[in-house]
Amino acid sequence: MTDNQQFLEKCRKLIEEKLGWGSSNQWQNQDFENLGDRIFEVTGVVLSASTLKRIWGKVQYNSKPNLSTLDALARFAGFANWRTFTASVISPQPEPAAPAPSSKKRRSFKIILLMLALAGAALLIGSIFVRQPRSPLTFDQLRFSSKPVTLGVPNTVIFEYDATHSNADSVFIQQSWDPKRKFSVDKNLHTYTSTYYMPGFYKAKLILNDSVVREHELIIESGGWMGAILREPVPVYVTDRLHTVPGQTGISQQDLNDLHIEQDKTAPIVTLANVSREPDISSRNFLLSLDLQNTYHGTPSPCLHTNIVVLGTDGYLLLPLGKPGCAGEFNMMLGELPVEGRTHDLSAFGVDFSKPVQLKCEVRERHIQITVNNKEAYAGRFEKDIGKIVGVQVNFFGTGFIRNFQLKATG
Repeated sequence: MTDNQQFLEKCRKLIEEKLGWGSSNQWQNQDFENLGDRIFEVTGVVLSASTLKRIWGKVQYNSKPNLSTLDALARFAGFANWRTFTASVISPQPEPAAPAPSSKKRRSFKIILLMLALAGAALLIGSIFVRQPRSPLTFDQLRFSSKPVTLGVPNTVIFEYDATHSNADSVFIQQSWDPKRKFSVDKNLHTYTSTYYMPGFYKAKLILNDSVVREHELIIESGGWMGAILREPVPVYVTDRLHTVPGQTGISQQDLNDLHIEQDKTAPIVTLANVSREPDISSRNFLLSLDLQNTYHGTPSPCLHTNIVVLGTDGYLLLPLGKPGCAGEFNMMLGELPVEGRTHDLSAFGVDFSKPVQLKCEVRERHIQITVNNKEAYAGRFEKDIGKIVGVQVNFFGTGFIRNFQLKATG
């Protein structure tokens, strides 16, 4: 095994421990899709389920992951980048020398202990298999609803539930697709509150034992444009600084300095979001247009990655921008269709951020066209729409602003 493979295996183990989803040997396609969403939420980088399956060895693939993928994995695992991660991993120790003849008795004793332990484990496993199976899950008169208490974020959501007529041993409420945001609730109670720190479209779930029995849509509105610097477990809100320059929405590097945001090891991810249940816009026919500029000058963000995300009730669109030399690291997501810079020519999304960039995205009758500075960057079929559009999010690796924002139905 090469050093790089050992580093990748260590990074996978750290991610699995962080997720707490059990052995990756049992992961299904949905788990890898959820992991991709988690990585995007933390790092702003899109890694498709197919890419993650290759990294976890679920799909045969001979090429090595590119550096942008490795950086995203390392950042999700809690490191500044891949280089910082590999530097922190202790090199494997050499194999121990063969034991001297005087240690043979000790070695034989260890083998005996190991055999006894294996025999005990076999008996335990056998007893598990002969146990009576759990009774089938039964439930009726279930109730599950939710209500945000305010407009904007942070926002407490009050969940009302009733699972008293079920035979479930345990009851959980899950905030969204993320299994880590699942909370155990008292089966005999009926109210539970949970805090949401970012606006968006969520699907809350009521889980009995290990089965999702009820699910409903939940929109956390932003109350207009809001801003935040993403970090765990709670973002830093910067909404009060968004409109200091007339005609544009965003924050500057001076704002980061004033807020004492660390910038030495990695560039902060600044998110501008506008989420609302009001616009009645179908993703089958719409136009998005805006001017934007990444204004960051720090060394931790050489590519100035900037992602524009259109949020829908059945998925999202992600449109990437960045410096021209980084086009191979761009990743676009069009609903269920990933378009990776490693296997597609996304060079038209490479831009000069010394001045504002104009981006347009138009969908008409299953056809999508994206233009950058009035030049076509991508066009093709858009077979699977993302449902009703509920908002837009712009993620700057560093700082930036938007202006002349427009989102409207065209059908």
